[in-house]
Amino acid sequence: MPLNILIIGDIIGKAGRRALRAGLPELIDRHMVDFVVANGENLAAGFGLTGKCANEIFNLGVDVLTNGNHCWDQKEFLKLIDQDARFVRPANFTSFAPGRGWTVRETAAGHRIAVINLIGQTFMGGWACPFLTADAVLAQIPDDVDVILVDIHAEASSEKMGLAWYLDGRVSCVYGTHTHVPTCDEAILPKGTARQSDVGMTGSYQSVIGMKVDIALKRMVQKLPQRFEPVERGGEIRATLLRVDAATGKAVAIERLMMSAEELEGRR
Repeated sequence: MPLNILIIGDIIGKAGRRALRAGLPELIDRHMVDFVVANGENLAAGFGLTGKCANEIFNLGVDVLTNGNHCWDQKEFLKLIDQDARFVRPANFTSFAPGRGWTVRETAAGHRIAVINLIGQTFMGGWACPFLTADAVLAQIPDDVDVILVDIHAEASSEKMGLAWYLDGRVSCVYGTHTHVPTCDEAILPKGTARQSDVGMTGSYQSVIGMKVDIALKRMVQKLPQRFEPVERGGEIRATLLRVDAATGKAVAIERLMMSAEELEGRR
């Protein structure tokens, strides 16, 4: 039987955490999920993550937390990332960055899964090339790894698509995070790599990408400084279910999942 892997995009603050408390155990049970990976860079009030927030998510069944451009917004994470191999940050960050850009974890059944984290270049800053960094990381992945997942935290869909084609046949899945907007372009490429440009956020969709509407509009209209604040209630889950043949490491199915705020409210 294939391995069932649940991919969760950016978890936005309290609304996202509450949504996962209400719905993640059911998703894991319903889809017989073997492994869960999520992006945690927005866990703590929308900006970065803390040990307390991360432990809450790990206790729900998440196996690995990836990151992105908000990685260091909570200063405690600069030390925390070195203490737990379940945390990864973009591998193409500066060489001075603490932590690791990839990790290998084992499922209950003994299957070994590698998670690689990368950050894009387009509109994202002057990071090292994610394509060449992926090559360098793949050269270090142990031969006994069954599945390789790549979180590309990037703005441009074209860059995410390009990376998927670049890695087709060499990894199990390339999926995008960062934009907080789910895309409907999930597919399996010719050599067996699944791709989706963005998994979307788990948080409140009565918002502007998870943030309070009035504050976002003030920034857009008035062009004056306003600190974003995440919406704290009404969270929804957006995720992607990936099925991988553990014998070959190739994807056999990819499917978008959704749990609405109304559906989750009855479970809280």
